[in-house]
Amino acid sequence: MTSPTFKELMDDPQLRAHYIKDTGISKARLLRSLKADDEFSLIYELREDFTVFSYSTENGDCEVIDWRGHYFSKSEWDPLTGPYPTLDEALEPIRYLLQCGDQCDTDSVTHTVYSLWPNKQTLEIIRSLVSVGDVVQVNGTKYRRTKTGYVVA
Repeated sequence: MTSPTFKELMDDPQLRAHYIKDTGISKARLLRSLKADDEFSLIYELREDFTVFSYSTENGDCEVIDWRGHYFSKSEWDPLTGPYPTLDEALEPIRYLLQCGDQCDTDSVTHTVYSLWPNKQTLEIIRSLVSVGDVVQVNGTKYRRTKTGYVVA
C-alpha cells in the first residue's frame, strides 16, 4: 500500500481543518494551492512550527518535519518530500548526510543538530554523522564520537 500524497491528506476534512488551524492560512488559499498542485508551498508552511530535527554545517543542512504523525524531509540538495508514514521512511532521503562520518573526514566543519527527540534516539540517528574523534553539537551540548558511540565532550 502506498502512502497518501499531501493532497490526499487534505481530502480528510479533519486533517484539512487541523492544517488551517496549525498554519493560519485561509481555507480559500489552501484550496487554491491544492487546485494549482502547489503542495510544496503548503508543506513548506509546516516548517516553522513542526520541524522536529535539523542538522546543519557550513556546507548545508537537512531537516525532518512531523505534522500530526505525517513526516516530511528535505536537504539543501534534495527537495522537500513526503508525507511518509514513519520516521524511518522520512529519514531515508537524507540518510546519506546523517551517516557520512565513516566515508569522509568531518573535522573541518561545525556540526549542529537540533532535535525534539530524546537524546538517545537522536544520537542513534546520527550515530555516524561525524568521524570518530570529531564533535557534534546536539541541542547545545557537544558530543565527541568514539568507537563505541557519543560521549559528552
